[in-house]
Amino acid sequence: MNKMPSWKTHLTVNSFLLFIWVVLLLNYNFINNYFLLILLIFFSSFLSIFPDIDTWKSKIRNYFSFLLASIMIVYFFFNMSFNSVLSLVTGFFLIYILFRFFPTKHRGITHKSWFSVFFCLVLTTILWLLFNFSMINFLVYFVVLLSGYLSHLFLDAL
Repeated sequence: MNKMPSWKTHLTVNSFLLFIWVVLLLNYNFINNYFLLILLIFFSSFLSIFPDIDTWKSKIRNYFSFLLASIMIVYFFFNMSFNSVLSLVTGFFLIYILFRFFPTKHRGITHKSWFSVFFCLVLTTILWLLFNFSMINFLVYFVVLLSGYLSHLFLDAL
């Protein structure tokens, strides 16, 4: 049985890809908003380790569960009235435990090429709604994000 690449390997390979992408994006004037560039780098790096969210032992699953629980609690805090801090803390831990320990199958849906295309399209669309860039840029940014995601699937296939 092959040993799975570590999250460090996924991030290292993606860093090489990102270096090439950043040089191309800047040299061919596909990006002039540095905040957007930082988001692309962050999301591409995130996507290079995201597929392992379906693994119980993965760090990304633990961090992502914490992040989702935090976001949901902040949302509930500002949109609903809570009786006490205890209800917020209890809610956070229930949501965290739900996401952290929800049964999944490794190399399931998050390791499918069609899911990577769908997920990257959604993420690129969100960026497009926030930054209103051209369709050409949409396609380029989509490819940047997709290359981060697919680098994970490629390394796992080796």
